[in-house]
Amino acid sequence: MTTAPSIEDYTPFSISPNPNTLHITPGLKAVLAKVRFTVNKRQGLCALLGDVGLGKSTLLRYLFGEYAANENCLTTLVPTPKFPSPFAFLKYMATDLGVDGKRSLTQQRDELERWLIDRYEAGKNVVIFVDEAQVLDNAQLELVRGLLNFETHTHKLVQIVLAGQLELREKLQSEKNRALYSRISTYSVLDPLTLEETGGMLAHRCKHESINNPFTTEAVEKLYVVTKGIPRSVLKVAALAYEMMLMEGAQTIDPELVSDTVPEVAV
Repeated sequence: MTTAPSIEDYTPFSISPNPNTLHITPGLKAVLAKVRFTVNKRQGLCALLGDVGLGKSTLLRYLFGEYAANENCLTTLVPTPKFPSPFAFLKYMATDLGVDGKRSLTQQRDELERWLIDRYEAGKNVVIFVDEAQVLDNAQLELVRGLLNFETHTHKLVQIVLAGQLELREKLQSEKNRALYSRISTYSVLDPLTLEETGGMLAHRCKHESINNPFTTEAVEKLYVVTKGIPRSVLKVAALAYEMMLMEGAQTIDPELVSDTVPEVAV
């Protein structure tokens, strides 16, 4: 029997991809607008790319939650697409959407297409979110391209949001995947935080958890310099610095405490 973690096990600066704690920067607003355009206008495929730690998973889950809550949408999230074959990949998505499972790739594609047509005629928009999409092989990417062939004269029957590390861009731009790359409606590359955005994210986390923001202006500047604005690194340093502050019985986090924390965290 497992027990729920106590409050002592929790940190307001967790690196887990919790969409409820996402700090929307101007850059993220632009990314969200492009994804929403692709999905809402049923244009088929969009890609979210970024280096490790820039918040792709959190952003993807934010979008997934938004569309999952929309009664006119049917959604599925593939958190890590490590499947042995295109058929296994397709069957996972189909089953999660509620499509009857079939015994072959062709049968499953045909069943999914029939299901998508029925949902389109019922006014439903089907959205598939795929995280860690850089692990998809060429055959699985070709499956994605094939799904985009399910369409009317004006709309795609399924919308697909791929989120992945920068190597996904290399795969998409390769000769083998040129046909898929040409079908991308919108394309976004996430950037590190600015100094102002770093302070904003920390303040947002504190506000979300109803705690006083302990980071001095100088501490935020130090944190930004040592992490280069990588959100995951910012949060890892912030989490340990906050814990050390509590252990010391202090009320604020200064640059010295940040400096003490950095050697203990992989940034």
